[in-house]
Amino acid sequence: MLESVSKKCLIAWITLWTSFAIGLASFGRQVIASEKPDVLFIAVDDLNDWVGHLGGHPQAKTPNIDRLVARGMAFTNAHCAAPACNPSRAALMSGLRPWETGIYTNGDPAADVLKNIQTINRHFLANGYRTLGAGKIYHNHAAEGRKDGWTEWKGLFGSPNDKDADFTGMGKGHFDWGPLDAKPEEMGDYKLTNWAVEQLHQSPMDQPLFLAVGFVKPHLPWYVPREYFERFPLEEIQLPKVIDSDLSDIPPAGVKMAGPQGDHADVLKANQWKKGVQAYLATISFLDDQVGRLLEGLEKSPRANKTIVVWWTDHGWHLGEKEHWRKFSLWEESTRTSFAIASPGITQRSSVCDAPVDYTNLYPTLCELAGIPTPEHVRGKSLVALLRNPNSEWDSVAVCSHGRGNHAVRDDRYRYIRYEDGSEELYDHAVDPNEWTNVANDASKQPIKQKLSMALPRENDEIPATGSNQNKSSGRRRATNKATP
Repeated sequence: MLESVSKKCLIAWITLWTSFAIGLASFGRQVIASEKPDVLFIAVDDLNDWVGHLGGHPQAKTPNIDRLVARGMAFTNAHCAAPACNPSRAALMSGLRPWETGIYTNGDPAADVLKNIQTINRHFLANGYRTLGAGKIYHNHAAEGRKDGWTEWKGLFGSPNDKDADFTGMGKGHFDWGPLDAKPEEMGDYKLTNWAVEQLHQSPMDQPLFLAVGFVKPHLPWYVPREYFERFPLEEIQLPKVIDSDLSDIPPAGVKMAGPQGDHADVLKANQWKKGVQAYLATISFLDDQVGRLLEGLEKSPRANKTIVVWWTDHGWHLGEKEHWRKFSLWEESTRTSFAIASPGITQRSSVCDAPVDYTNLYPTLCELAGIPTPEHVRGKSLVALLRNPNSEWDSVAVCSHGRGNHAVRDDRYRYIRYEDGSEELYDHAVDPNEWTNVANDASKQPIKQKLSMALPRENDEIPATGSNQNKSSGRRRATNKATP
């Protein structure tokens, strides 16, 4: 009888201590997870500096974007690594520049290169994060790394875009704009926001979260519900500031990029300039509403005080400046981006940094903020020192590439452009913020050009484009860093 009671007591004590140990281990895992910050990684397609905090257009209405940016630090002199969706996103997500990967333009396939690179989402997954993504993060589905880079990849959400519409009358396919007779909740970015808010509230708290939200708008076509167009009456629309003959001092390589006889000539002929500006402002306003909904979802979630928020737009956009539309150039309107980071305990609210930075700085910054190692292939400089103090010493410049051999360098005052044929442009933003006067031939500016050119790759360092026949037959080895399974 006593032996039976003793056995029962022993079993009870074992059960109790086992439960305690399991509970303690679980608590330990939760503590470890809670020590790692969550990351809300917000990407935006084709948004230039027409946002309130950058003042790119006086009629831009972006109160929610400005509120999000005000959570931390806005970088006012931030630039993409390439002025097109595919190479910009590939560079940002890999930490490698176009001349290291061969991904220079939208026509250079990225999937074969990126599958061997430890991209940001793969790296966070390998370091214990639950990685969730939806919308547009990379440029295409093949480059998303869905099989090994995400805990879950949701993809794109559809919008009621009228494929047969031609509001502009220019017959230029997706280069079109006009109001949709649709409700906001029918739009893909609205659905994306719903999904993202749901993840913020429902994802397990015992594992750190890396949540990537890729807004598609304001990418063309600029089709959004009519109510957003009504916010910007056509008769009140202000065109961008331009001057006649702005291309007169531009070398032929730059004029070719501008393509003045293409989109711009068509827009003028169809009398669509004001309507195009109206549509772009309307589409930005639609995006802003979704950002407001996402921000509200974050603030009401249990992750509100432990989440690093990263806000980035993949490149800029021209609407007639330098007789050019779209991106695809090396001028300020194409390369400048809206970029901000809010990191609890690191950044101060509503802080601003004017240092020249580009998107190769983001990967090492995120690693340092999250307390995870930076991969060896990532050589960009972390921004954490600037996040702590925007006046910290900073000796780097921003570099942007558009096609092999074509590059722009931006410091705190000048923009230097050098094309593949050796022709040049130089702009002094202290006196010429619109880049109307090319002073590359000014003899007194030669030391400035020489200094800025030091940031450019040597010709032999630039590997061929992935989309070129040269690269397909070349035995040169592309930069790779095997992704961790």
